Amino acid sequence: MTIERDGLGAAARGLRQYLLAVAAELDAPAWFCEVDAPATAYIALEQRLARFPDHETALLWDERDGWAAAVESATGEDVVVLAYLGEDVLPAPDAVVAFVRGLYGDGYPGQPAPPDFRRPGAPDGFDARLAAYAGDDVCLPEGQA
Repeated sequence: MTIERDGLGAAARGLRQYLLAVAAELDAPAWFCEVDAPATAYIALEQRLARFPDHETALLWDERDGWAAAVESATGEDVVVLAYLGEDVLPAPDAVVAFVRGLYGDGYPGQPAPPDFRRPGAPDGFDARLAAYAGDDVCLPEGQA
């Protein structure tokens, strides 16, 4: 099954619904996503990290590495990744929330290196996983829920 990512297709709607669920759980003030391959997302976090009190904190997501915690650089033009969740490219929203809560504790949860879960555009059932978040009746390949 091929699921087009034209901004209106099931995968695109699913990505937006997935991100909306994560952002709502975090009570995030703003978020946006790009649905074309490679899909990416940014969620602004309200709270700053104690180690970086002068820098905005955010969550980044992409379809290759999944979730990462980041802070704005000193210039505010770039972001610096602090840690990757590393669990799955599409972990449950509550796993993302736990990752964020861990950021504000002692040290950073997750892993320092990008997990490199998948190649964008690979025929691996990823778009079907996204489509499932849209609530569409999509059959996932066996072993992919």
